Amino acid sequence: MSLLLGLRLAVAGGREALLRLAFTAVAVGVGITLLLLALTGQAAVQGRADRIGWQDAAYVASGAGERPQPPAESADGALFLAVSDYYDGAPMTRAYAAALGADPPVPPGLVRLPGPGEVAASPAMRRLLESTPDDQLRDRFPGRVTMTIGDPGLAHSNELVAIVGRTPGQLQGVGSVQEVRGFDTVPNGFAYFYFLRLMLLIGTVLLLVPVVILIVMVTRVAAARREQRLAAIRLVGATRLQTAVLAAAEAGIAAVAGSALAWAAYEAGRRLLAATVTFQGGRFFLADVTVARWILVLVLVGAPAVVTLTTIASLRRVQVSPLGISRRGRRPAPPAWHALPIVAGIGGQVALGPLRGTVGSDTLDRLAPLFAVLAIVGFVLVGPWLCLLAGRGLARISRRVPGLLAARRIAADPRATFRAVSGVVLAAWVITYIGSTVDQFRPPDEAGAVRLRPGMVQVVTGGVPADQVAPLRSGPTVLARGTGGFMVSCAELSRVRYVPCPHTADSGRFEPGPGAESMAVAEVYIRTDGTLAAENRVRTRAANLVPNAIIHTDRDPDAGILFFAGIGRLASVACLFVLLVGACSLAAGMIGGLVERRRPFALLRASGLRLGELRRLVFLETAATMLCTAAVGVGLGLVTAYAAARQGDVGWRWPGLDVFGYVGGGVLAALIFSTLALPLLDATTRPDTVRYE
Repeated sequence: MSLLLGLRLAVAGGREALLRLAFTAVAVGVGITLLLLALTGQAAVQGRADRIGWQDAAYVASGAGERPQPPAESADGALFLAVSDYYDGAPMTRAYAAALGADPPVPPGLVRLPGPGEVAASPAMRRLLESTPDDQLRDRFPGRVTMTIGDPGLAHSNELVAIVGRTPGQLQGVGSVQEVRGFDTVPNGFAYFYFLRLMLLIGTVLLLVPVVILIVMVTRVAAARREQRLAAIRLVGATRLQTAVLAAAEAGIAAVAGSALAWAAYEAGRRLLAATVTFQGGRFFLADVTVARWILVLVLVGAPAVVTLTTIASLRRVQVSPLGISRRGRRPAPPAWHALPIVAGIGGQVALGPLRGTVGSDTLDRLAPLFAVLAIVGFVLVGPWLCLLAGRGLARISRRVPGLLAARRIAADPRATFRAVSGVVLAAWVITYIGSTVDQFRPPDEAGAVRLRPGMVQVVTGGVPADQVAPLRSGPTVLARGTGGFMVSCAELSRVRYVPCPHTADSGRFEPGPGAESMAVAEVYIRTDGTLAAENRVRTRAANLVPNAIIHTDRDPDAGILFFAGIGRLASVACLFVLLVGACSLAAGMIGGLVERRRPFALLRASGLRLGELRRLVFLETAATMLCTAAVGVGLGLVTAYAAARQGDVGWRWPGLDVFGYVGGGVLAALIFSTLALPLLDATTRPDTVRYE
């Protein structure tokens, strides 16, 4: 009966009640949608890594990466090798496979392993092969294209990859070739992938808090009016349980509607992201842009539970003393020692960097989010104290009534003030963290950072006899010999690479000594006329002579920069999500504050305070505290990004001015967006409001 009465009160309160329900449902839906879409980021990157894990099968089989061996998929093994290659700066993968029996393992995306003389190519590779002269690309893949690699074996639909079928005899003796019995390998564990995974993990944790704050803020819209209504019901005989059920029904109906709206928006949003967001040269497959079913159920069910529990928890004063609702005492000022948790959280994140090799990556994955949560909790605790400082500063510089009243309001309840702006402040933290992290991978712009001079082709052979690469020496070439250290004349090397002479102690290169001519050739530098066609002809000849060769020109991007190609766009999307959450939270906080202070504002206006001054009062109260706490949030974002870089074993450098401009513009945009709530002051402070109250 109490539940039915609560539902009736929720929808039968007139236009104001319906607007409040609609506002809560939309805000909850927006928050849940953005959270679910943020959670798809890590799943999408992980899914892409899983799809191309088969390309590392030979590396895993060698044991060099200390990754677990994939389970055996068939009775017979296969010889396998995958090599990175490029065409006009576009990355591609050139793989070789030879079955060792009638039942070899099969890479994902294929129904069988290509046999000798057959080539399996991705759709994009097939199109490129058909449009490129044979001596520039097609001849690198000897055989006839008979199969197409399907989506399960591709990072994205534009990936360039081909598998050349060979006989075991043709791959015997080729460097780096390994016998594999399965292709189901775990994703690459190199530093860049680990850092990306860690960045997304911490970023998701940081985004979770603004979403929770948004949900809590919308449940507190008109909280004072709800308390008065429920207090009256308590006074006429309702029990504590009945009162809680009434409040839960009112909040729950809006939260359930918001969850249903979020589910529909999430399904539409992930399709939009899969169709528009480009990362590492291609768009994500829709099947990867998703969250696990249990996470989806947990979020869609957990959000209404959070809203309901928050509403019930806010009824403490109603349950304890219904008559005390109209008397609100002044709360004690927040102490400065609340900053201790944030110091512990930030300090723990920084300390994890030097301990990376000691604690292990799995332990680091568990500890890093915990320290991030501790830092966020500390910031939430210390936020009211920062608002109190901002209020005191505003009181010192203000000479007019709106500024003094705003400072008085902040000093009276700094916790409520911080609650209203906390979404944007945490958004500034998250945006600074994302921008600073992504900014670590800006491509170098100095000329000396170019490894090869224009027109040069570098063939890294891994150590082969000089006779094997003799056909490549038809023109001007430079050879580097040896395995542990390269022996090459610095004068000759400086003509093909940007290197200082003489050789430095840590370069790994030495001047040729006695017996150098008999050593294996590790690198070959071939001069061309600088045209793309000439460079590709050399690439093709080198790939056929040394199948395991890694070939570079100055057109090829750096491996680290290539790995993070497109991450700036992902970061922009993530920052947009965070800004939307923060702006919605700020608007909800301002609307809630206007509704709760409806009577005091109406009395101020009735006593002679002009409407414009009243609006300046509300704006100054929000702007002063937001700017102060957002500045601290930016500093914390920098420290968090520095800690993540140390944990991921990536060098740190200060972000560019564009990152700070993005953060400042985002905070300013959220502040401008919040002014949409100011016109409500006219409607909520009219003289009839005083009579009604």
